Amino acid sequence: MNIYDIAKEAGVSIATVSRVINNKGPVSDKTRTKIEAIMAKSEYQPSAIARGLASGSTKIIAIFAVDVRVPHYAKTSFIMERLLSDQGYMVIICNTGEEISDWRRYLSLMRERNIDGIILTGSIYNRLEKDDILNGFSDIPIVMANGRIKLPNVKSVFVDEGRGIELATEHMFSRGHKKLAYVVDKDTESAERKKNGFIRQMAMFGTTDAVQHVYTTHYGLDGGAKIALELYEKGYNGLVFGEDLTAVGAINALREKGIQIPKQMAVSGCNNSEYSFICSPGLTSVNNKAEVLSELTAHLLIDLLNEKKETAEMIIVPELVVRGST
Repeated sequence: MNIYDIAKEAGVSIATVSRVINNKGPVSDKTRTKIEAIMAKSEYQPSAIARGLASGSTKIIAIFAVDVRVPHYAKTSFIMERLLSDQGYMVIICNTGEEISDWRRYLSLMRERNIDGIILTGSIYNRLEKDDILNGFSDIPIVMANGRIKLPNVKSVFVDEGRGIELATEHMFSRGHKKLAYVVDKDTESAERKKNGFIRQMAMFGTTDAVQHVYTTHYGLDGGAKIALELYEKGYNGLVFGEDLTAVGAINALREKGIQIPKQMAVSGCNNSEYSFICSPGLTSVNNKAEVLSELTAHLLIDLLNEKKETAEMIIVPELVVRGST
């Protein structure tokens, strides 16, 4: 049975049936009850596409993540999808990679599907600010999880990860690890905030040339292993990393060389991911509160879709989780 059959059996117009299905517009209680009874008897399920055309909403949300295999992105995508699903939205997870050409392709696909909103997970997507493809999305609310694009329809939820790295640096210093180095392994705005947190905290300890103690490596176990041994040879006794996985690579390499952790070399990471508590010793890590970030991001997008009062930029304050590596 379709909408035309229901209208004929109920003795009403198609428009009246449509108002009942979409719960919009005036319909008498008697007529509504009659139409709903016919729909129940026939087990009628309205087409999502048809409802979208009638209501102007497809109830589809896209979540963009660079690599959903990374625990941080897996966790945030999972939490946001569950929250949005509970509100009646269908969620498309876009595993975009790091190339802007791929981002453009995904955005074009989402535009074709007339999605209601977009979540961009991570500051790497800040690069879209200078890309003209977003000009075609001015009517679609976009929320960034831990990133910022200066456009009227783009809102942000931030983690103050710079403050988190300050806490890690202060903690190491207080434990006697005063020859500290910071390791950068990503080229994102978030990574820049973390690095600046280290520089600020070292300046508080009287180190005026802290930028000279900032080093760069590749993200991941191999990058962490390589830089850790190099910095140990340079005489450092504490390494502050911006990512857990790279820090775990450092721990593995140092232990293989018989270097005692944290006595001879302290190590900290950031994200408080699964990596931080499955290594030995456990990794001290900045808890950037992925759960809170995910929940606030999803709720902010829902509010925007429901045309509730716009919320100013939200900032989450992280905490330091101390384990055996420091």
